[in-house]
Amino acid sequence: MKKLIIISIVGLFGAANAFAATHTISQIDKKFTKGGKKITTIKAKIGDKIVFKNDEKSITHNVYSTSKGNKFDLKTQKPGKSSTVELKAGDHSAGTMDVKCAIHPLMSLKVEITK
Repeated sequence: MKKLIIISIVGLFGAANAFAATHTISQIDKKFTKGGKKITTIKAKIGDKIVFKNDEKSITHNVYSTSKGNKFDLKTQKPGKSSTVELKAGDHSAGTMDVKCAIHPLMSLKVEITK
């Protein structure tokens, strides 16, 4: 009986993660882009992952957020590198997360996070 309960719990957590999405956001021409187009807003859910990929040839970025309940700092990100922000419950909350680049202040992205 204990094994069945443990397997059921593990299965539920696995199923929850199966519904999580991965959003890949490129940084190119000092802009946040998706599918080759500049974006200013994306929607994501708690549990999703956001991959920030520096697709620049020679420009370094530093993507971060200081939004309450949704803080992160990817530090220096050289060309060709990717970093992932996982919107974990407890570490992140529903609401708007303002994402910026510390090196290029005109780079801005709003992530609308829902549960």
